[in-house]
Amino acid sequence: MRKWLLMVCGLLLAVSSMMPLTAHAADQKWINQVWNDYKAYNKKTVNAYNNYQKQIDKQYKQFYDASHASLDQLEKTLLDDQKLWNEKLEADLEQLKAKYEGNRDIQDKLREYAREINPTSMRSSMWKYVSEAKRHYMSSTLWKLDKEMSDTYLNSMMWTYKKTITPTYLNSAAWKMSKNVNENYLNSPMWKLKNGSNAHYLNSPIWKYKKGQISKSAAKSQYSKLFKTQTAALSKSNAALKQQITAMASGTEKKLGELYADSVKSLEAQREETLSRISKLRAEITGEGFTWEPLLIKE
Repeated sequence: MRKWLLMVCGLLLAVSSMMPLTAHAADQKWINQVWNDYKAYNKKTVNAYNNYQKQIDKQYKQFYDASHASLDQLEKTLLDDQKLWNEKLEADLEQLKAKYEGNRDIQDKLREYAREINPTSMRSSMWKYVSEAKRHYMSSTLWKLDKEMSDTYLNSMMWTYKKTITPTYLNSAAWKMSKNVNENYLNSPMWKLKNGSNAHYLNSPIWKYKKGQISKSAAKSQYSKLFKTQTAALSKSNAALKQQITAMASGTEKKLGELYADSVKSLEAQREETLSRISKLRAEITGEGFTWEPLLIKE
């Protein structure tokens, strides 16, 4: 009897040890497939994000470079024009001094003329033209344009654009996108999907299935719902963030373009005012003023 019991127990142990091994092998294949599918989705999504980030970085740099090239050219045009007029007016003043030397009736007008053509004389006509065209003269037309084009000047148009697309700038659109696809960022869609796909993550559908707490069909159902929810959340959030970035880029380009056009008009108007005042003074002295053409706005 004792020998018979030992034989039965041995058979039961052999059968019980074989059954879990067969089930476990089948389980592990599906578990591995879930993890591999997650890794493939993660790689595809992260690559798409990285390519998008490179694209918006490139667009920003092109806009930044083009804007500053326009600013540099505008400044050069103004400085070259001022140099020509300064040389012309200085030479003209010397000729007028020689011509009207000793003529007391003209001396007051000559002194006024000399003051108005002097670019370093505060509030003179030429000083106003020169000052408005100085990039580093606070609140001048060119200073304002330069600051709005600077990505280091707090709250400028270019600064706002730059921070929006910078993934390291806290709470920017690009930062939020980078966190959405980061599997290590707590509670991000990718973090939730990674853990939900992990057989070693406590209470994930795969973990519960591996531990025998739920059936394979239940695990498949729970995981399918998790996958759809988190991938949809990631796609929806990043689509909205992309729209935000696109709107910021186009809006900044439009506003800076308008500011540039307004600045050109303002500078042209100041040049016209300066030359008109100087020309009028010269006409009062000699009976003849100057003629000139528009510098920045061609009719």
